[in-house]
Amino acid sequence: MAKASAEEEVDVEDAAETPDELLVVAAILGDLSAFDELALRYRAAVVRTARSIVGRDDAEDVAQDALLLAFKALPAVENPAKFAAWLSAITRHRALRWSMRERAQQKERVDLDDLLLEQFAALSGPLMDESGDDEELSLALENIPADYALVLRLRFLDEMPLKRVAAFLGVSLATVKWRVHRGKLLLREQVELLRSRGTKWKEKKSC
Repeated sequence: MAKASAEEEVDVEDAAETPDELLVVAAILGDLSAFDELALRYRAAVVRTARSIVGRDDAEDVAQDALLLAFKALPAVENPAKFAAWLSAITRHRALRWSMRERAQQKERVDLDDLLLEQFAALSGPLMDESGDDEELSLALENIPADYALVLRLRFLDEMPLKRVAAFLGVSLATVKWRVHRGKLLLREQVELLRSRGTKWKEKKSC
């Protein structure tokens, strides 16, 4: 029997997880740990999305703001099964609205938000540690289309299951798998191009 692919193994692992919709309902009923689990599942995607709009410096503030807003707005979720796509929309909206005024309000965060932050382990510290990102890889990712780059970052840098990536982006699993496949080809081309340029630069300096 053929060995299962990495994607198939991920799907099996996903099937054993508590569905998002059950966690959403539990969180609405007051279970903070349920929302904490949701935040842990999607925080990398939230930060990556925010960063693509506002840049690295403000990404974590926007992500934290978006997650807090999502928690407070949970009772308004029309379809708990589509929580991830709903969170993605909130993140993009908050990022697009981010400005000096928004930053000022962030610094004057009300006591209720500070209390909520203390309750959620997923929000109590930095939302993402990018210190281990490879410089060459990061540069190559910047040079491929954003849709492919985001999927590759979430899948391989953040180790997010493909099914969860699809849910957050609001696209089919097949679409995500195609973006991973195509993205890896584009990424390989960029890495080879960067290495080629680096080699030529070294040869030029040595002349």
